[in-house]
Amino acid sequence: MTRLRLPLTLLAAGLALAAGAASAQDGDQSPPPDNGMQNYVPSTLGQLIFVSPSGQPFRALVGQPYPLATWFAQADADHDGKISADEFDKDASNFFDAIDTNHDGYISSPENTFYETNVAPEITHMDPRIAQPEDNTNAPDPDMDPDPNGDKTHYVKQILGASQYGLIDEPQPIRAADQNFDFRISASEWSAATAQRFAILDTNGDGFITMDELPKTPLQLYLEAPKDAKHKGHGDGGRGGGHHHGGGGGGGGGGGQ
Repeated sequence: MTRLRLPLTLLAAGLALAAGAASAQDGDQSPPPDNGMQNYVPSTLGQLIFVSPSGQPFRALVGQPYPLATWFAQADADHDGKISADEFDKDASNFFDAIDTNHDGYISSPENTFYETNVAPEITHMDPRIAQPEDNTNAPDPDMDPDPNGDKTHYVKQILGASQYGLIDEPQPIRAADQNFDFRISASEWSAATAQRFAILDTNGDGFITMDELPKTPLQLYLEAPKDAKHKGHGDGGRGGGHHHGGGGGGGGGGGQ
């Protein structure tokens, strides 16, 4: 089957990247959405989306295998069924070089904006397919006096941005690598973030990442949920804080949306 993805060669090609991100073979042809988090582009509902630990989006049509496998095959350079730390770093470096369009060794704020607007516009919206965690902590206790502050005192972490489609709870993987908060990401910062991400995903600490130790993304969990649970809006609503999404077997296939 034809899988939709964003090739790194297109990423390095400036305006050609924008077209590749929107269509990439058989995909949706609608223009990129705006950067607001309030509105969602319905056309994305016809796609399966995976965002790699470095932030590279991979897409497939509904009914095709979930595109996590496409990223895994790309990162697994020697095709031995596992991703080494060196392979993981090389895959991340290739994406850094693609986003660093002027090749000055930094991902600047404008380059990051281009990433959000044209490369991975899905991360700027909340996907209605993904159930958000519910705050049940403020339910009244009949044996206690009411809390006058009520729900104003408790924060419930939502599943946002790339976290909706990724293995690690990082809503914006590029911004997350900015360790000194100077609004640009150096190659050394990127390398440090890459090493941390590998350590998170290498759950057994053997120096390799295999498909069976990868978690499932929130979108995958929605796709694999029973139809009645989807109808009720119950998916992976329990996911809150932390960096590593729960669940196993990240290579599971797609489904209806």
